[in-house]
Amino acid sequence: MIKLGQTDDGRLIIASNQPLPSKIRHVEYYREQKIFTLAFEDEAEEDILMPLEVSDEVSDIIKGSPDIIIVATQDGGEEPNKYQCPLVQVGV
Repeated sequence: MIKLGQTDDGRLIIASNQPLPSKIRHVEYYREQKIFTLAFEDEAEEDILMPLEVSDEVSDIIKGSPDIIIVATQDGGEEPNKYQCPLVQVGV
């Protein structure tokens, strides 16, 4: 499951309770459709469309963000991966 959240200081977070196939190179946000796609560093991996559509209120928050924090669990019970990557916004 992949969820979208926000820190107390307003930064966006994508959290996954399952391991991702590779580190995320960037996240694309399609403004008109209000959906996200995760693009991976390993180009052999297909991009993943996030299974959620955001509200108008949340969309306004996203439009003001240049990057996003990623938190994803790892196999074997290790500490989750945590890193920041660019948020590429597509559309008007």
